[in-house]
Amino acid sequence: MPMKTKLTLSISKAHVRRVKAYSLRHRRSVSQLFEELIDALDVEITTKERKSYAVDKLDGLLTGKFAPEDLAQDTRLSRIMGK
Repeated sequence: MPMKTKLTLSISKAHVRRVKAYSLRHRRSVSQLFEELIDALDVEITTKERKSYAVDKLDGLLTGKFAPEDLAQDTRLSRIMGK
């Protein structure tokens, strides 16, 4: 079990009420909620760091659209389709 350390936050009373009410409804401590938030931020950052290209959306779009004869006829098409 990792060692726990206290952390003092300065937030408005309204936010304190909201987070405590949320933690009661979800049966988690405020500390657990905060740790889950930090973990979620790490996942979000990791996902954003992955480069995305517009062409990625086209992946698989042409699968099954060309007959083997088409690929044999055009070597460029064959290379693009990875056959």
